[in-house]
Amino acid sequence: MSDTTTNRAIVERLFAAMCSGDLTVVDELVADDFVQHNPQVQSGREAFRGFLAAVTPVESTVHRVIADGDLVAIHHHFATFNSAVVDIFRVVDGTVVEHWDVIQPVPETTAGGLDLFSQKT
Repeated sequence: MSDTTTNRAIVERLFAAMCSGDLTVVDELVADDFVQHNPQVQSGREAFRGFLAAVTPVESTVHRVIADGDLVAIHHHFATFNSAVVDIFRVVDGTVVEHWDVIQPVPETTAGGLDLFSQKT
């Protein structure tokens, strides 16, 4: 398996566990010195676990996963908070070491008539 494929599998496993509220994989998949770029969450594995414990389980529908080398992005509908989210994770040597996210509320309507998750076919 390529690094990209392996990294994607790691992030998808972590993301599924995060959504379900199963935080047992955090020790296995997240670095102790995990760097968090979300301004509302402190860095470090334990801070990340604490944040997840406070907000999970959640309902989320994944619309696409994009992986390139050490970066894996998940574009999903975070239904629990009715938000469109892109979570970006960086994986090094099989461990998630860094996270960014971009979050926006899902509007009832859009100027272009498309939702935030559709894709032109």
